[in-house]
Amino acid sequence: MSLVIRIELDASQWKTGLDFYDALLTALGAPHWHGRSVDALIDSMVYRDINTIESPYTIAVTGADKMSARAVSSMVQAILALGKAGADAAGIKFRTSPMTAEWVPDG
Repeated sequence: MSLVIRIELDASQWKTGLDFYDALLTALGAPHWHGRSVDALIDSMVYRDINTIESPYTIAVTGADKMSARAVSSMVQAILALGKAGADAAGIKFRTSPMTAEWVPDG
């Protein structure tokens, strides 16, 4: 059984989709050249071997009630695309509650 790392992101100041990507990629230890797109997230989170932090991990997003609509849209689009790209097969799950969103990739 692997140790599950918990990564917490504070979304209360996110105004754009880039704020979402920057926070997530920084927390994952992504290289400076990592793209800020859904396809780039799929490559590094589902197919792996790019980021410093590899699954299993839980990403908990707090302050989601203060996010801008653009940041919410980017986060939701990424979650949906990761699911379609086989995140389930990689053990990635997404959980939400009123003030916290958790992303749980295991595998």
